[in-house]
Amino acid sequence: MKSVSLTPFVGVLGACGLFWALYLVFGCAVVEETMLEVQKIFYFHVSSAFVAFTAYAFTCVCSLLYLIRKSEKFDALGSASAEIGLVFCTIVLVTGPIWARFAWGTWWNWEARLTSTLILWLMYIGYFVLRAMLDIDLRKTYSSVLGVLAFLNVPIVYYSVEVWQDRLHPPTNTKSQLPPSMTESWLVSWLALTLLYVFLLILRTQLVQMKSRIDVLQYDQVNR
Repeated sequence: MKSVSLTPFVGVLGACGLFWALYLVFGCAVVEETMLEVQKIFYFHVSSAFVAFTAYAFTCVCSLLYLIRKSEKFDALGSASAEIGLVFCTIVLVTGPIWARFAWGTWWNWEARLTSTLILWLMYIGYFVLRAMLDIDLRKTYSSVLGVLAFLNVPIVYYSVEVWQDRLHPPTNTKSQLPPSMTESWLVSWLALTLLYVFLLILRTQLVQMKSRIDVLQYDQVNR
């Protein structure tokens, strides 16, 4: 990637952003009256969800471009972004039950947003199952198709509360109603995790491209 020279800069920015976010979340943001300190999960739970959505959107775009142009670059970018998105989606599914335990008295509830997020996570697990099982050319094409289709579940997750009139999760406009200290802490957390995503995307894409070249060489050796 041409942006390799920016990698250390983005990494330092992301690290500084994370430290700044931690300071704001635990040192400046007001404590919520009902859930007290447990509410601070919100800043990283919601931010991780938004970063996962961003990663999956980028995978969708790269998958479409790969299907059109058959460029190795787009396959590498798409798969790297999907992998990082899966990590952030896992963070969402881990922090969500912690929140639920204190807010609803149960670790898991099959309400709309939790269930649709789990389905989204499983779809991208399937994305990597395809890449692991199929031959080089087939896995790139099939996983790109799934990368496009799986993204269709992202707006379902986001609007699930409104569509199914779920009263457990807060509506999507709740973030705009937060006190200023909470809003600032959340925005900085979101920015920090987004920078972390970009940093990991650069590194992971390089590794995917290297592995792809190795796989091609091994495939050529076997089929001589």
